[in-house]
Amino acid sequence: MVRKTLADGTVREYRYPPHKAPASRFGAESLGALIQAYKASPEWVNLAEHTRTVYSVYIRDLERDPHTEVARITRRDLLAMRDAIASTRGHGAATGFVRAASAMFTWAVDREWIDHSPMYKVRTLPGGHLATWTAQHVRVALKHLPQPFAHAVFLAAATGQRRGDLLALRWLDYDGAALRFVQIKTRMPMVITLAPIVCEALDIWDRPATTILSNEDGDPWVPQRFTERLSRALGKIPGLPDNLGIHGVRKFRATELAQSGATVHEIAAVTGHRTISMVQLYTQAVDQEALAKRAMRRLPRKGTTGATK
Repeated sequence: MVRKTLADGTVREYRYPPHKAPASRFGAESLGALIQAYKASPEWVNLAEHTRTVYSVYIRDLERDPHTEVARITRRDLLAMRDAIASTRGHGAATGFVRAASAMFTWAVDREWIDHSPMYKVRTLPGGHLATWTAQHVRVALKHLPQPFAHAVFLAAATGQRRGDLLALRWLDYDGAALRFVQIKTRMPMVITLAPIVCEALDIWDRPATTILSNEDGDPWVPQRFTERLSRALGKIPGLPDNLGIHGVRKFRATELAQSGATVHEIAAVTGHRTISMVQLYTQAVDQEALAKRAMRRLPRKGTTGATK
Protein backbone atom coordinates (compact mmCIF):
# COMPACT_ATOMS: atom_id res chain seq x y z
CA MET A 1 0.00 0.00 0.00
CA VAL A 2 1.21 3.50 -0.90
CA ARG A 3 -0.27 6.65 0.63
CA LYS A 4 -0.07 9.93 -1.28
CA THR A 5 -1.18 13.41 -0.19
CA LEU A 6 -3.00 15.17 -3.00
CA ALA A 7 -2.94 18.91 -3.77
CA ASP A 8 -6.16 19.54 -1.81
CA GLY A 9 -4.73 17.91 1.30
CA THR A 10 -6.63 14.65 1.08
CA VAL A 11 -4.75 11.38 1.48
CA ARG A 12 -5.36 8.63 -0.98
CA GLU A 13 -4.23 5.05 -0.67
CA TYR A 14 -3.04 2.94 -3.58
CA ARG A 15 -2.82 -0.82 -3.23
CA TYR A 16 -0.65 -3.04 -5.38
CA PRO A 17 -0.16 -6.81 -5.43
CA PRO A 18 3.01 -8.01 -3.66
CA HIS A 19 6.15 -8.17 -5.77
CA LYS A 20 7.04 -11.61 -6.99
CA ALA A 21 10.26 -12.59 -8.66
CA PRO A 22 9.64 -13.67 -12.24
CA ALA A 23 9.17 -17.39 -12.46
CA SER A 24 11.91 -19.35 -14.14
CA ARG A 25 10.97 -20.71 -17.54
CA PHE A 26 12.76 -23.90 -16.57
CA GLY A 27 11.77 -26.67 -14.18
CA ALA A 28 13.04 -26.35 -10.61
CA GLU A 29 15.50 -29.24 -11.01
CA SER A 30 16.49 -28.54 -14.61
CA LEU A 31 19.90 -27.74 -16.03
CA GLY A 32 18.65 -24.30 -17.09
CA ALA A 33 17.56 -23.51 -13.54
CA LEU A 34 20.94 -24.68 -12.21
CA ILE A 35 22.81 -22.43 -14.63
CA GLN A 36 20.65 -19.45 -13.60
CA ALA A 37 21.26 -20.16 -9.92
CA TYR A 38 24.99 -20.62 -10.39
CA LYS A 39 25.33 -17.33 -12.26
CA ALA A 40 23.42 -15.54 -9.48
CA SER A 41 25.57 -17.02 -6.71
CA PRO A 42 28.27 -15.23 -4.66
CA GLU A 43 30.79 -17.79 -5.93
CA TRP A 44 30.12 -16.70 -9.51
CA VAL A 45 30.25 -12.99 -8.64
CA ASN A 46 33.59 -13.47 -6.87
CA LEU A 47 35.22 -14.98 -9.96
CA ALA A 48 37.53 -12.71 -11.91
CA GLU A 49 35.75 -10.96 -14.76
CA HIS A 50 37.92 -12.75 -17.30
CA THR A 51 37.07 -16.14 -15.74
CA ARG A 52 33.34 -15.38 -15.81
CA THR A 53 33.60 -14.46 -19.49
CA VAL A 54 35.45 -17.67 -20.35
CA TYR A 55 33.14 -19.87 -18.27
CA SER A 56 30.08 -18.28 -19.89
CA VAL A 57 31.36 -19.28 -23.33
CA TYR A 58 31.61 -22.95 -22.38
CA ILE A 59 28.53 -23.15 -20.15
CA ARG A 60 26.67 -22.04 -23.26
CA ASP A 61 27.33 -25.53 -24.63
CA LEU A 62 25.26 -26.93 -21.75
CA GLU A 63 22.45 -24.43 -22.31
CA ARG A 64 21.52 -26.13 -25.57
CA ASP A 65 19.35 -28.59 -23.61
CA PRO A 66 18.27 -26.55 -20.56
CA HIS A 67 15.18 -28.61 -19.69
CA THR A 68 17.19 -31.73 -18.89
CA GLU A 69 16.91 -32.75 -15.24
CA VAL A 70 20.28 -32.16 -13.57
CA ALA A 71 20.21 -35.49 -11.74
CA ARG A 72 19.90 -37.33 -15.05
CA ILE A 73 23.10 -35.89 -16.54
CA THR A 74 25.80 -38.56 -16.59
CA ARG A 75 29.54 -38.60 -16.88
CA ARG A 76 29.11 -40.31 -20.25
CA ASP A 77 26.98 -37.38 -21.49
CA LEU A 78 29.63 -34.84 -20.52
CA LEU A 79 32.49 -36.87 -21.95
CA ALA A 80 30.61 -37.00 -25.24
CA MET A 81 30.19 -33.21 -25.14
CA ARG A 82 33.88 -32.73 -24.36
CA ASP A 83 34.90 -34.96 -27.26
CA ALA A 84 32.48 -33.26 -29.67
CA ILE A 85 33.90 -29.86 -28.75
CA ALA A 86 37.44 -31.19 -29.22
CA SER A 87 36.66 -32.51 -32.69
CA THR A 88 35.05 -29.28 -33.91
CA ARG A 89 36.83 -26.51 -31.98
CA GLY A 90 40.06 -28.08 -30.76
CA HIS A 91 41.46 -29.47 -27.53
CA GLY A 92 41.86 -26.02 -26.01
CA ALA A 93 38.12 -25.44 -26.24
CA ALA A 94 37.48 -28.90 -24.78
CA THR A 95 39.71 -28.02 -21.84
CA GLY A 96 37.77 -24.79 -21.31
CA PHE A 97 34.51 -26.77 -21.25
CA VAL A 98 35.86 -29.25 -18.69
CA ARG A 99 36.99 -26.48 -16.34
CA ALA A 100 33.77 -24.47 -16.58
CA ALA A 101 31.46 -27.48 -16.23
CA SER A 102 33.54 -28.89 -13.35
CA ALA A 103 33.26 -25.62 -11.45
CA MET A 104 29.49 -25.45 -11.93
CA PHE A 105 28.74 -29.06 -10.98
CA THR A 106 31.03 -28.85 -7.94
CA TRP A 107 28.97 -25.82 -6.88
CA ALA A 108 25.80 -27.85 -7.50
CA VAL A 109 27.00 -30.57 -5.13
CA ASP A 110 27.80 -27.98 -2.47
CA ARG A 111 24.30 -26.50 -2.82
CA GLU A 112 22.68 -29.97 -2.73
CA TRP A 113 21.30 -29.93 -6.27
CA ILE A 114 22.97 -33.30 -6.80
CA ASP A 115 24.81 -35.83 -4.63
CA HIS A 116 27.93 -36.07 -6.75
CA SER A 117 29.43 -34.27 -9.72
CA PRO A 118 29.18 -35.99 -13.13
CA MET A 119 32.39 -34.12 -13.98
CA TYR A 120 34.33 -35.95 -11.26
CA LYS A 121 37.68 -37.06 -12.69
CA VAL A 122 36.77 -35.97 -16.22
CA ARG A 123 40.18 -35.14 -17.58
CA THR A 124 41.27 -32.47 -19.99
CA LEU A 125 42.57 -33.71 -23.33
CA PRO A 126 46.29 -33.49 -24.11
CA GLY A 127 46.52 -30.62 -26.51
CA GLY A 128 50.24 -30.12 -26.85
CA HIS A 129 51.43 -26.59 -27.44
CA LEU A 130 50.13 -24.15 -30.00
CA ALA A 131 52.35 -23.79 -33.04
CA THR A 132 54.79 -20.90 -33.06
CA TRP A 133 54.52 -18.63 -36.09
CA THR A 134 57.55 -17.88 -38.21
CA ALA A 135 58.41 -14.54 -39.77
CA GLN A 136 57.29 -15.98 -43.10
CA HIS A 137 53.92 -16.97 -41.64
CA VAL A 138 53.44 -13.42 -40.39
CA ARG A 139 54.35 -11.89 -43.76
CA VAL A 140 51.98 -14.19 -45.66
CA ALA A 141 49.13 -13.63 -43.21
CA LEU A 142 49.51 -9.85 -43.30
CA LYS A 143 49.43 -9.95 -47.09
CA HIS A 144 46.32 -12.10 -47.48
CA LEU A 145 44.15 -11.65 -44.38
CA PRO A 146 41.20 -9.23 -44.41
CA GLN A 147 42.09 -6.00 -42.64
CA PRO A 148 40.47 -6.68 -39.22
CA PHE A 149 42.46 -9.92 -38.87
CA ALA A 150 45.64 -8.47 -40.40
CA HIS A 151 45.54 -5.64 -37.85
CA ALA A 152 45.26 -8.20 -35.04
CA VAL A 153 48.21 -10.25 -36.29
CA PHE A 154 50.26 -7.08 -36.79
CA LEU A 155 49.57 -5.86 -33.25
CA ALA A 156 50.22 -9.31 -31.78
CA ALA A 157 53.58 -9.52 -33.57
CA ALA A 158 54.46 -6.03 -32.42
CA THR A 159 53.58 -6.51 -28.74
CA GLY A 160 53.60 -10.24 -27.92
CA GLN A 161 50.39 -9.98 -25.89
CA ARG A 162 47.66 -12.52 -25.19
CA ARG A 163 44.46 -12.56 -27.21
CA GLY A 164 42.35 -11.04 -24.42
CA ASP A 165 44.77 -8.18 -23.88
CA LEU A 166 45.10 -7.49 -27.60
CA LEU A 167 41.35 -7.28 -28.13
CA ALA A 168 40.90 -5.14 -25.01
CA LEU A 169 43.56 -2.55 -25.92
CA ARG A 170 41.99 0.91 -26.25
CA TRP A 171 43.11 3.92 -28.21
CA LEU A 172 43.36 5.64 -24.83
CA ASP A 173 46.13 3.14 -23.96
CA TYR A 174 48.26 4.40 -26.88
CA ASP A 175 50.17 7.66 -26.40
CA GLY A 176 51.85 7.78 -29.81
CA ALA A 177 54.97 5.95 -28.69
CA ALA A 178 53.93 3.23 -26.24
CA LEU A 179 51.02 1.19 -24.95
CA ARG A 180 50.12 1.45 -21.26
CA PHE A 181 47.62 -1.07 -19.92
CA VAL A 182 47.00 -3.73 -17.27
CA GLN A 183 47.04 -7.35 -18.36
CA ILE A 184 43.72 -9.08 -17.79
CA LYS A 185 45.09 -12.45 -16.64
CA THR A 186 47.97 -11.33 -14.42
CA ARG A 187 46.74 -7.82 -13.46
CA MET A 188 50.29 -6.70 -14.26
CA PRO A 189 50.72 -3.05 -15.31
CA MET A 190 52.48 -2.98 -18.66
CA VAL A 191 54.31 -0.35 -20.69
CA ILE A 192 55.28 -1.55 -24.18
CA THR A 193 57.44 0.85 -26.17
CA LEU A 194 56.58 0.44 -29.83
CA ALA A 195 58.92 0.49 -32.81
CA PRO A 196 58.54 3.59 -35.05
CA ILE A 197 57.13 1.47 -37.88
CA VAL A 198 54.39 0.21 -35.54
CA CYS A 199 53.50 3.74 -34.44
CA GLU A 200 53.36 4.89 -38.06
CA ALA A 201 50.88 2.12 -38.82
CA LEU A 202 48.69 2.79 -35.79
CA ASP A 203 48.59 6.50 -36.51
CA ILE A 204 46.85 5.95 -39.85
CA TRP A 205 44.42 3.21 -38.78
CA ASP A 206 40.74 4.08 -38.66
CA ARG A 207 39.27 4.36 -35.17
CA PRO A 208 35.63 3.24 -35.36
CA ALA A 209 35.64 1.79 -31.83
CA THR A 210 37.18 2.65 -28.48
CA THR A 211 39.32 -0.47 -28.86
CA ILE A 212 42.28 -0.46 -31.24
CA LEU A 213 41.11 -3.70 -32.88
CA SER A 214 37.58 -4.00 -34.23
CA ASN A 215 35.59 -6.23 -36.55
CA GLU A 216 34.25 -5.39 -40.00
CA ASP A 217 31.29 -3.58 -38.46
CA GLY A 218 33.55 -1.33 -36.40
CA ASP A 219 32.63 -3.05 -33.13
CA PRO A 220 35.01 -4.48 -30.51
CA TRP A 221 35.75 -8.17 -30.99
CA VAL A 222 34.19 -10.92 -28.90
CA PRO A 223 37.26 -13.08 -28.09
CA GLN A 224 35.81 -16.50 -28.90
CA ARG A 225 34.19 -15.21 -32.08
CA PHE A 226 37.51 -13.64 -33.12
CA THR A 227 39.39 -16.91 -32.64
CA GLU A 228 36.89 -18.93 -34.66
CA ARG A 229 36.80 -16.46 -37.53
CA LEU A 230 40.58 -15.96 -37.63
CA SER A 231 41.04 -19.73 -37.83
CA ARG A 232 38.72 -19.89 -40.84
CA ALA A 233 40.43 -16.93 -42.51
CA LEU A 234 43.89 -18.46 -42.04
CA GLY A 235 42.62 -21.77 -43.41
CA LYS A 236 41.84 -20.09 -46.72
CA ILE A 237 45.44 -18.93 -47.26
CA PRO A 238 47.50 -21.43 -49.31
CA GLY A 239 50.80 -22.48 -47.80
CA LEU A 240 49.99 -21.82 -44.15
CA PRO A 241 49.83 -24.69 -41.62
CA ASP A 242 46.36 -25.54 -40.38
CA ASN A 243 47.25 -25.22 -36.68
CA LEU A 244 48.06 -21.52 -36.48
CA GLY A 245 46.28 -19.30 -33.97
CA ILE A 246 46.74 -15.84 -32.54
CA HIS A 247 48.54 -17.22 -29.47
CA GLY A 248 51.27 -18.54 -31.75
CA VAL A 249 52.07 -14.95 -32.74
CA ARG A 250 52.82 -14.23 -29.08
CA LYS A 251 55.26 -17.15 -29.10
CA PHE A 252 56.76 -15.79 -32.34
CA ARG A 253 57.52 -12.46 -30.66
CA ALA A 254 59.12 -14.19 -27.66
CA THR A 255 61.21 -16.34 -30.01
CA GLU A 256 62.33 -13.33 -32.05
CA LEU A 257 63.39 -11.55 -28.87
CA ALA A 258 65.37 -14.60 -27.74
CA GLN A 259 67.10 -14.87 -31.10
CA SER A 260 68.07 -11.22 -30.87
CA GLY A 261 69.87 -11.96 -27.61
CA ALA A 262 67.25 -10.77 -25.10
CA THR A 263 67.43 -12.44 -21.70
CA VAL A 264 64.49 -14.39 -20.28
CA HIS A 265 63.84 -11.52 -17.87
CA GLU A 266 63.78 -9.02 -20.73
CA ILE A 267 61.38 -11.24 -22.68
CA ALA A 268 59.12 -11.60 -19.63
CA ALA A 269 59.04 -7.82 -19.32
CA VAL A 270 57.51 -7.66 -22.80
CA THR A 271 55.17 -10.66 -22.66
CA GLY A 272 54.14 -10.19 -19.03
CA HIS A 273 54.94 -13.76 -17.99
CA ARG A 274 55.35 -14.16 -14.24
CA THR A 275 57.49 -17.30 -14.41
CA ILE A 276 60.75 -17.86 -16.24
CA SER A 277 59.76 -21.46 -17.02
CA MET A 278 56.88 -20.20 -19.18
CA VAL A 279 59.23 -17.93 -21.13
CA GLN A 280 61.53 -20.90 -21.70
CA LEU A 281 58.57 -22.93 -22.92
CA TYR A 282 57.56 -20.18 -25.33
CA THR A 283 61.04 -19.86 -26.80
CA GLN A 284 61.68 -23.54 -27.53
CA ALA A 285 61.71 -22.76 -31.24
CA VAL A 286 64.74 -20.49 -30.96
CA ASP A 287 67.48 -21.16 -33.51
CA GLN A 288 69.84 -23.25 -31.35
CA GLU A 289 72.73 -23.08 -33.81
CA ALA A 290 72.67 -19.29 -34.03
CA LEU A 291 72.52 -18.91 -30.25
CA ALA A 292 75.30 -21.43 -29.74
CA LYS A 293 77.56 -19.52 -32.15
CA ARG A 294 76.79 -16.28 -30.34
CA ALA A 295 77.57 -17.92 -27.00
CA MET A 296 80.86 -19.34 -28.23
CA ARG A 297 81.94 -15.93 -29.50
CA ARG A 298 81.75 -14.72 -25.91
CA LEU A 299 84.62 -17.02 -24.94
CA PRO A 300 88.09 -15.46 -24.57
CA ARG A 301 90.16 -15.67 -27.74
CA LYS A 302 93.21 -17.11 -25.93
CA GLY A 303 92.06 -20.69 -25.46
CA THR A 304 88.82 -22.07 -24.19
CA THR A 305 89.54 -21.16 -20.58
CA GLY A 306 91.04 -17.76 -21.26
CA ALA A 307 94.42 -18.86 -19.98
CA THR A 308 97.60 -18.27 -22.03
CA LYS A 309 99.99 -21.08 -22.80
